[in-house]
Amino acid sequence: MKDEIIAASIESLRSEGLRFSVDTLANRMKISKKTIYRYFPDKEALALAIYERYYDDAEQRAKALAQSDSQDDRTELLRLYYDSKMLTRGEIFNKYKLNRSISSYTEKRSERLWEIILLASDAGKAADGENSAALRIIVDGSLEKLCGCDIAPDAVIERLVKLLWS
Repeated sequence: MKDEIIAASIESLRSEGLRFSVDTLANRMKISKKTIYRYFPDKEALALAIYERYYDDAEQRAKALAQSDSQDDRTELLRLYYDSKMLTRGEIFNKYKLNRSISSYTEKRSERLWEIILLASDAGKAADGENSAALRIIVDGSLEKLCGCDIAPDAVIERLVKLLWS
């Protein structure tokens, strides 16, 4: 049941964003909040479990995608990174009053995803420290801006793929 709660929480957070709550999760799963709190004593424990699972799966997927020379896989790799930005944007942490340790944890795990992308990309392989930092600002800035927009990310992600693998 614990694994099911975590998986459903990730999907709910993706689909509901700021509307996500333990109440909506319980309703979606057709279980009581009490059942959720049997496995997770508080929101922080649930949040940590969500992000641990999410990033474990994301890193595994990113490493597989990074091995490919396929344009579709490169695009999927950046979509995965965009998804991580959507699940860790500041307003989520503020709304749910998640503590600094969870935010710090997600920052470290996001950093590892970025390193996978950087090492796989042509631009990353050729970049020195300053240029790597510039690439990160361009990519992160673009994706973070998309998180607050109603624009489909595809066109931006395609251009970022061209920037990184040209």
